Amino acid sequence: MTHLTRVIRFVRHWHARLGVLLAIFFLILAVTGLALNHTDALGLAKREINAAWLMRWYGLESAVPKAYLFKDGYLAAFDERWVMDGQRLAGAKPVPVGAISWSDLRAVAERDNLYLFMPDGQVLDKLSGAALPGKTIEQLGRMGSELALKTEQGIFTTSDGLSWQPVIANDKRMAEVRWSVKTNLPSATAAGLNEILAPSLPLERIILDLHSGRIFGHYGWIVMDIAALGLVLLSLSGVWIYLRSIRKRKNH
Repeated sequence: MTHLTRVIRFVRHWHARLGVLLAIFFLILAVTGLALNHTDALGLAKREINAAWLMRWYGLESAVPKAYLFKDGYLAAFDERWVMDGQRLAGAKPVPVGAISWSDLRAVAERDNLYLFMPDGQVLDKLSGAALPGKTIEQLGRMGSELALKTEQGIFTTSDGLSWQPVIANDKRMAEVRWSVKTNLPSATAAGLNEILAPSLPLERIILDLHSGRIFGHYGWIVMDIAALGLVLLSLSGVWIYLRSIRKRKNH
């Protein structure tokens, strides 16, 4: 047996076994690659996956946050999500700094904006920029029948949401301000909120992690890199074996 014959047998031997060994990784790379090439058509970024076992694999767990209470409802916030009376509000939301009932409305503030909601959760108005009395809202409260805001420039009140009046430091009315604070929800309400705020991830993110191997842990990407290199070796060895077989047939 010549040296070349031994090399050919060795390549054929490992070509077949390596192909079987890495077949599952090739399928993952191929299927996830096809899906990612058509992510918009498949709507992968818009599909949320919240399977409990998968979220645990990612280290994500649901948590029931404290909430701001209204006269007949609540606002809870967690991971850029706002939930009002059991209904998740649309869009990603920043961390609120306060929420309180005001007249027949519900006022909710975050650092840069003040929202006025109807009791059914519909946005009546959104105040920002020049419509606010100061930059960076720190607290939201009520002083009697007026709405109160604490900003970097001081404390301001309004009776209509349009004109704001400053409250000086030694004003006796300061004692009347009731700032909104978070509190624990009743157990029954908290249980329902736990389901609403269950962690989820876009399907696109999961497929991308599967394609890169990162879904398998810190070293998963190394495994997928090895599989990709294995595919390169299989391709090269397959071409070499094919060319040798053609040459052999011509010689015969």
